[in-house]
Amino acid sequence: MADVPILDKGIDDWGEDEQEKAYDKLQSLKQDFEGVPTKLYINEDEELQSYIMWFARMESLPYEITDGETRIC
Repeated sequence: MADVPILDKGIDDWGEDEQEKAYDKLQSLKQDFEGVPTKLYINEDEELQSYIMWFARMESLPYEITDGETRIC
């Protein structure tokens, strides 16, 4: 299956915006996790919550809102 761009901008065109920060945060959480991530827990007060949820859906990663820290399991 070919990779489909998530956004219609190239990665270099994003600049410093919330979408980029959210995407980077999710990728960093996945990279730091050992193994295959099965669920994303997102803190209820997470500044980038809606974008992180959006990217998680795009990657078919189930998520849950929690009062704990944002993390992957």
